[in-house]
Amino acid sequence: MSPLEIVFFWIAVGFYGITSALYIYSFVFKKEKILAKISYFIGTAFLFHTATILARYYAIGNLPVAGDYENGLGGTWVIVLFTLYITVRHKSLRPVGIATLPMSMLILGYGFMRNPQLAPMAATVRSFWLYIHVFFAQIAFGAFTIAFGLAIIYLLKEKSPDKEFYKKFPDLPRLDELMFRFLVFGFITDAVMIASGSIWAKNLWGNYWSWDPVETWSLVTWLIYGLAIHLRVTMGWRGRRLAWILILALAGMIITYFGINFMVKTSLHIFEVWQEM
Repeated sequence: MSPLEIVFFWIAVGFYGITSALYIYSFVFKKEKILAKISYFIGTAFLFHTATILARYYAIGNLPVAGDYENGLGGTWVIVLFTLYITVRHKSLRPVGIATLPMSMLILGYGFMRNPQLAPMAATVRSFWLYIHVFFAQIAFGAFTIAFGLAIIYLLKEKSPDKEFYKKFPDLPRLDELMFRFLVFGFITDAVMIASGSIWAKNLWGNYWSWDPVETWSLVTWLIYGLAIHLRVTMGWRGRRLAWILILALAGMIITYFGINFMVKTSLHIFEVWQEM
């Protein structure tokens, strides 16, 4: 990491930590006034997060698309972007950050512990399709994480619908509809991610699909989310059941993004080998 990147990174993580603590405090002690001002903290953290990405781009000459640290840096940027947009545009949805902000902070911390070193990308893997692949992967991850946050809010409101703190949250049918919309949006963008990755793989490795662990897990996760859509549309699985599916299914995205690189050493997606050391 460059000196400037380190400074921006830790300021961003610090603000994410403060914001996460404020979210937890507001929910535990039912402090609505804190939620009303929390967007300012999210916005400040997001600005320093963006500055971290720009500093890294200036240092290595390419966007963060390789390795656990860069995946975390880019993926959480999209998550926070979605969170910031929602909290500014729809005041009643400010609570969604109770799930997305702590997760973003933890993912950044995990990436930092893995491989934050500066290394330009190897010329052999540079491709327009790589950026398309990663871009849609990050959008899908962001959409599914927002759906995850909405699912948590749904369960909390359902459990305590009469408490004053929860009355200003969207009603349960509205939360159910939003969960479904972000589910569908994530499912479509995830499909584009898989398809564009196959095109890139053909150019790089000579075939569209290799049943690589990352490819397999991404397909399994996509099918799980597809099953959730099917259950909602054909069998009427709404509300609590849909919420639990969205909460549990996010584990598949996290395994695809980070778990494979941590547990498997023979994957074609061991991103560090893509970089010029």
